[in-house]
Order: sequence, then structure tokens, then C-alpha cells
Amino acid sequence: MTALPPFVQQKFQRQAKAQLELRKRQDNPEPDPLLNPDPVDWIERHFRIPETDDKRMRLQPYQQKMLWEALTQENGQFKYSTIVWCDIKKSAKSTITAAVALWRAFQVAWGQVVLVANDLKQADSRVGYYLRRGIELNPEIRKRAKVVNYLVTIDNHTRIESVPIDPSGEAGGGADLVCFSELWGAHQKAQQRMWTELTLSPLKFGQSFRWVETYAGFSGESPLLEKLYQDGVKDGAPVAWAGEFDPPMEAYVNRPGRLLCMWNTYARNPWQTEEYYAQEAVSLTEDEFDRVHQNQWISSMNAYISKAWWEACLDHDIPPLLDLQPVILVLDAAVSGDTFGVLMVSGRRGYLDDKYYSDAGIVDVRLAQAYRPPKGGKLDFGPIDAEVRRLCGQYNVIELVADPYQLHDMTQRISNDLIANVYLFSQGAERLVADKALQDRIKNRSIHHDGNADLAEHMANANAKQEGDNKLRIVKRADHLKIDLAVCLSMGSDRLEFWHL
Repeated sequence: MTALPPFVQQKFQRQAKAQLELRKRQDNPEPDPLLNPDPVDWIERHFRIPETDDKRMRLQPYQQKMLWEALTQENGQFKYSTIVWCDIKKSAKSTITAAVALWRAFQVAWGQVVLVANDLKQADSRVGYYLRRGIELNPEIRKRAKVVNYLVTIDNHTRIESVPIDPSGEAGGGADLVCFSELWGAHQKAQQRMWTELTLSPLKFGQSFRWVETYAGFSGESPLLEKLYQDGVKDGAPVAWAGEFDPPMEAYVNRPGRLLCMWNTYARNPWQTEEYYAQEAVSLTEDEFDRVHQNQWISSMNAYISKAWWEACLDHDIPPLLDLQPVILVLDAAVSGDTFGVLMVSGRRGYLDDKYYSDAGIVDVRLAQAYRPPKGGKLDFGPIDAEVRRLCGQYNVIELVADPYQLHDMTQRISNDLIANVYLFSQGAERLVADKALQDRIKNRSIHHDGNADLAEHMANANAKQEGDNKLRIVKRADHLKIDLAVCLSMGSDRLEFWHL
């Protein structure tokens, strides 16, 4: 008989060894160390994070108490069908959710754990990321879990999957655990239908539950979270052990709804220091600070900037433009045609002690003019067109920026006449990013202005409409107020950054 090649012999030897080990385990079964009904003990023994010396996660006392309350079973059933873990920012919400998901996956065979957020990227990059990281950092778990893209499969045949917002695709599911991340942002109909389709199966009553991790949202714009807040906090009763903590624990029980809701508004973690919050108070608006760091509901329509921020950007010593220094000229017209904003910005350049310097991080406002129609008349665009052409001839305008909808005809003529290079600034996603960036620049005092009255008025008229994390839109505080120059400054400073000017 022909001898088998060495690599084939080795393969057969490995298979025989694995089968022998399997028979030994079947004949002498050992308790599974990852099968543990105590979530706190399991998380602190098995869930790994890189921030500690030994990579073990150490829960704070209030987190331990909440986990025991939420996940301890009575008569073989979970006490709650929905747990809302609403905590202030940087309280390890997503990490704890990932730990709970992994714990649950090891407790049930042939089960299903679903991770969902306001989009697939958010679900996978937050809870999904921390879950995969926890697997990678624990060799014992790593041997028993297979990770492929958005899916984790445990050796007990339980699946953990990050899913997109697709209500029809999730209809009829029977998950053992459904984790919703950042529910404050679920305001679209598809997201709300997703919540409905992922309702718990009656076949798993008492054996499955929903887990919601979030912080507060915007009044009137977070319908799912607002209902949970009403049912849990407003209509529920404080947990019996709330007084064990100082300040008392903000956790509430709605027995008929099998709902447990934690709505913590206090810094209870050692890393949440006074110095940290002092720093955050400088970089966030008061409303945003209240929402993310104190877990308070706020309106999505709040002042775009504070008066103090704008006054801090006043600079009476803006250096004069150098010869041929590049500038951006920006135009914005109201939909009604009753106002027109023209604004010019440059980067910071000049001479100090006869030495040339450049600071691309500073935006200098060089011109800001609001054109209004005469009383009882209409705004004539002709003189404005002539002024724009004059400015393009006098200054080194490397780009003329405008709203593509309101000023298409004017900018098209200017472009055809080779007066300036025209850039049509999208009023969709591009504006959302630019408006948020301008707010940050004003906070950081990198916008410099000379106190122009028109610009100051338009900035004071502006509210911020939140459109998600790190995105917002400049909107009018009232319909009759004008904000054209504020929009111009947003678009102009964004294009300055693009050109590294």
C-alpha cells in the first residue's frame, strides 16, 4: 500500500485526537465556566477591556446593583422584559451593553442576540466593536467564538448579529436579547417600525428581553425614548434600594409593563472628575452639556452660539490683507428674496516685526454686508451682481461660494464671464457638517471679526437644529429674522479649510 503523504497523516492524527478529547469530555463532563447566571460575576471574571492593568472590567457599585436588579431571575424567569440603561455620557453604557450581550449569548444555546442602532454603522461601531474587542482580549472566549463581519457565532450555536434598519427583514424574529443603542436618535418611521418588528416573542416570555442604552434626547423628537421615559420614570416607582446610594439611585420600576428604567443624572464614576466637566462646559453649549452630561431632555432648537462666544471673537487688530492674498467670497439669498448676504473671509496672514507669518487655523472676516429691499419694494439683484463682480476684480477671490438653489442664474453668468471660480455649496449633508464646524470654531475663538453689526445680528438670530451626533443646521430663531450672513460664514470658513488657507 502506498504511504500517505505526511500532511495527510498529520490531518488524520489531529482529527483522531480531537475525537478522543470529545469522547473524554462526554464521559467526564466538566462544568462550563462561561455558564453563569450571575451577570456581575460573569462580566467581572470574563469580559475584557484594555483600560485596566489585568484587562478585567470592574463595575461600579451602582452598575452592579442595576445589573442584579435587571437580570436576576425569579422562578426561572427574568423580572423585566425591557431594561432602559440611560446614563450620562462616558459612563461605559456601550461597554456594559456589549458585556450583557456576550453574557446572554453564553447562557442560552441555539439563541439569537440582535444589536441595532440608528444605522448599521452605529450598531457595529459601538456595541459591536466593544463586544468583538472583549472576545479578542479573552483567549478562552476567543477559542469559542467565531467573528465574521457583523456576525459572531458562539460554539453553543448562539448568534450575535449587528443588523441594519430593515423592518421587513426583521419581521417575525424571536431573539433572546435585542439591544438598542442610542434610542434618542430613533425619530424616523423606519426606526420606529424596527422597534415594533423586534418586539419579543410570546414563545420566549420571561426568557427574553430588550436592552436600551442611551442618554436623553430632544423633546418632541425622540418618540420611542419619550414613551419609555413616561412609562418608566413618570409612571413607575423608585426601586426599593434607591436610598442605598448618595445621591439616591434614579431607577424606576413599572411592574405591569415589566419595565426597569435607570435615568441617572449624576457623575457616579471615578473618572468623571470636576476638571473633566469644567473642560466640557467650555466646549459645549449649555443645552448640549445638560443633555449629554446631566441626562436632561432639551429642545433640538436652541441658540446656535452664545453672545459671550461671539464677543470673545471680536478682534480690532485683524491684519490688513496682503497683496494677492487669497480670499473666499460667499453669497446667500433668502428663499423669499427679501435679503441677500455677501461675506468675504481669509486665512490669517501678516507681518510681525517685519517677519511674515501664516495661521490657517484662524478665519478673518473681511467683509459682511446684508442687502435689504426698500420699504414696500423688491430687492434688485442687479447692483449686487455688479458689486460681486467689482469685489472679484479688486481681490484675489479664489472661489465664489453660493447656495445652488437660490443663486444659480447669477453664479452661472459670473462663471460664464470668467469672473470667478464658482463653487455651489450643497445645503444637505455638507451644510450640516459645516454648520457644526463653525460653531466649534467660534467656541474655540478661531473666527475673528471686527464687530460688523449685520453679521452680529444674523448670528444672534440663529438657532441650532440638531441633526445627529456632530451635525446640526443653522436655522432662524423666528420666521421674520435673517441669518444669511451666518450661513455665509459657515460655508466660507468650510471652504477656507478645504483650501488650507
